[in-house]
Amino acid sequence: MTMINVIQFSIKWSGQLAIRSIAGAIILLLLSSTVLTSPISGQVFPKSQAEAPIGSGNKSISTLSLTKYPIAHNVKIISPIKGEKVPVRKILVISGTSAGNSNSTSINCQVSVIVNGIKPYRPATATGPSGSGDYSKWSFTLVPNYTAIKAGQNKITAKYSCANDPAALSHNSVNVTGITTSGVNTTATRVK
Repeated sequence: MTMINVIQFSIKWSGQLAIRSIAGAIILLLLSSTVLTSPISGQVFPKSQAEAPIGSGNKSISTLSLTKYPIAHNVKIISPIKGEKVPVRKILVISGTSAGNSNSTSINCQVSVIVNGIKPYRPATATGPSGSGDYSKWSFTLVPNYTAIKAGQNKITAKYSCANDPAALSHNSVNVTGITTSGVNTTATRVK
């Protein structure tokens, strides 16, 4: 191979390399411009329903909210207290407080109790100062023909509900420990 052939080969190879590099750069430029300028599809939710009223033509209104609102505790078990030791297979008086009929638009509000998930919920007795329908104070007597406290952990749940107001629904639970009668805190049967 002569020097002239080497120079011709070098020029020819350099030209092909330059063309390939330019072609690669053009392809890269076209692909990146497509990615950078393509419209991104997505859904934007209004910040509140006031910004997008139902009649505004917006067919999809989001109710998504990351704000956590406090849950109303309309019922509370006062006795027995959380972690209290109570006698097994004995009568146990459970008592507490609730919102009662504090909201004048709520009717037939009542408290019911369930123990260890044994359904159905059983109605508590209203003991509030306004009479038989006043669940601002209530009690429930757990008797063995419904269910009994068993040895070990037991869950007692009170439910507050109103016939015409599903939003008033509220629950409160306490866990108690069932033990044999020796060493039991006798305040477990107190009524408040």
